[in-house]
Amino acid sequence: MNTTKIKGFIANYKWVLVFALVVAIVAGFFTWLQADKFSASLALTVSRAGAQSTSDYKYDDYYALKAADEFGSTVVGWFKTPETAQAIFQQAGLDFDSGSLVGLSRVFRAAKISPNTVEVRFSAGSEDQAGAISLAIVAVAAGKASFLGVASGQGAAFAVSGGEPVVVANSFNVWQNVLAGLIVGLIFGFFVKTGKEYFKE
Repeated sequence: MNTTKIKGFIANYKWVLVFALVVAIVAGFFTWLQADKFSASLALTVSRAGAQSTSDYKYDDYYALKAADEFGSTVVGWFKTPETAQAIFQQAGLDFDSGSLVGLSRVFRAAKISPNTVEVRFSAGSEDQAGAISLAIVAVAAGKASFLGVASGQGAAFAVSGGEPVVVANSFNVWQNVLAGLIVGLIFGFFVKTGKEYFKE
């Protein structure tokens, strides 16, 4: 294809290209404006805070680890409930409107990555907000663990503590949607132009 043909192609489809660029820019802008701009990961450590007296003292460490492993599954379950998500946002002093109970139950994604370690991932609008939510997560989880220990009345209790959250910017999502907008704009633009030329004939 020589230069003349390239120029002719660009001139013939320039409005398709312009339309695709506009769609891409709008898609990127709305992604940046509406989506949470940061992703965060917080590691929670679950440990046995108390133990029942037993003559088999040499097995106590094994049973403590086993109990912490099972309690870790309970902690993961908490983050799948709307009640926990609501409690965390209230503790952090933040407003959150998911629009549904299902939305609230999906705000936090928790997974047990070792017998006594639970990772919680979530999104936030700023680094400060991510820090506030992390502190609230630890406070709510520790409060629930303490309440269960008291309510059980069996002398066995668990403690939940948290480390420093890891926060990263979600810049990839913006460029991903810009590319998607460009592709959709090109396809739609070519479709409209082809349709107009077809009906002209």
